[in-house]
Amino acid sequence: MKTVLRSSFSLCLCICLLLLPCHATSAATKAEIDTMQAHLPDEWPDAPEITSEAAILVDIDTDTILYAKNATSSMYPASTTKLMTAYLTLSNTSLDDIVTFSKNSIYSLPSGSSHIGMHIGESLSVRDCLYGLLLPSANEVATALAEHVSGSVSSFVELMNSTAVSLGCVNTNFANANGLQDPNHMTCAYDLYRIMLGCLQYSDFISISSTPAYYRKADSILDRDIPMGTTNKLIKKDSDYYTPFVVCGKTGWTEEAGRCLVTYASKDGRNLICVTMNTEDPNQYKDTIQLFNYGFDHFNVAKASEQDQTYSTQALISNSPLGLSEQNSSFLTLDSASRITVPDTVSLDDLTRRPITNEDGTHMLSYELHGYPLGTAMIINQVAQDTSDLYVASGNSLSDVLQTKPFHEIKIWLVACMLAVIILIILLVVFLIRYKKMNKNNRQTPPNHQYRMQ
Repeated sequence: MKTVLRSSFSLCLCICLLLLPCHATSAATKAEIDTMQAHLPDEWPDAPEITSEAAILVDIDTDTILYAKNATSSMYPASTTKLMTAYLTLSNTSLDDIVTFSKNSIYSLPSGSSHIGMHIGESLSVRDCLYGLLLPSANEVATALAEHVSGSVSSFVELMNSTAVSLGCVNTNFANANGLQDPNHMTCAYDLYRIMLGCLQYSDFISISSTPAYYRKADSILDRDIPMGTTNKLIKKDSDYYTPFVVCGKTGWTEEAGRCLVTYASKDGRNLICVTMNTEDPNQYKDTIQLFNYGFDHFNVAKASEQDQTYSTQALISNSPLGLSEQNSSFLTLDSASRITVPDTVSLDDLTRRPITNEDGTHMLSYELHGYPLGTAMIINQVAQDTSDLYVASGNSLSDVLQTKPFHEIKIWLVACMLAVIILIILLVVFLIRYKKMNKNNRQTPPNHQYRMQ
């Protein structure tokens, strides 16, 4: 009975330890990104030479930085600022909301500023405003949207900067909603990647920003037509720089900022974001195309559960943070849809695997090349998993990566059940001990005792 009791208690303790809060992994900082980029593995594919002062190329399915140049250095963003304006507009309004243009939105613009010719008191829907913001890069539209969302430009700027932090930006300070030159209006290539990643959560953003031309017809809201054309030559079929795998993007230019471009591309099931900053026209397009070709041609994506031939289930047991014993080995597996970016100069078997425990209680393996992160694979405890626990990681269907929900929801009842089992076992043991003692006393009673009772 002691053996049974000890085994039951050990099983309960093991499960309870798995359900305890886990240590969180920290988000990347500017210093960490800079250090990582300064120490690329020797095996890394040779990158093209570009003219942009700053740039970054990221595989967004694995969050792997494929190329970076001054990626966290402070730069003027020009109209790529409007990505944040679009993100906050989509996050806080409906496309059918009506935006009215104030005197400030019209007369705060310098001469020669890009616009769509709106007048004081005129109105447009948010949908039409987003076309004007993202295609011809209209500055009065950016100001009108800022006032519509937050009541004033200053309040909107506060929202922009707080949102930048929540999106993972590391070196951003916005001063306006349109990107017109201001010495305090700065960001970096890495932060524009983070903001673009946020925008891609919205299918409306992709639909609008991927449109080469939009003709806004007169209606009851505004009695005149407004033709709008994109400034992005990568998506214009009659352009020398048209690139079929480019989905959408945003241009930017001021004399101080130079030519800037943020672009999302998709090819053969892979998804990349490229940012180039401060170059001369048309090098923003040439640099972007070169970097996309580099990313698509020299890196592959592997599914760890299918192609990782060196990491056995036994290795998962001995090296994972789950702490499960040998008899639990059949309950562990790698998520079948987790992806790893692998340079064409190495194989998946050449990578090291580092266990990570997330803040939400999930566990994963980080695949690295000499410490350089190339993606993660979720470690799934099949005991706590069923098909209802799977959910799509990104709401815009850009990636088919699946993850398992943390099993916090089952903690209380699972612990309660195990405690109940232990209590029942203890009660059973106590009962058996008493029963055994009573039998022993009966056997020790003198033979004539029963005779005297008769």
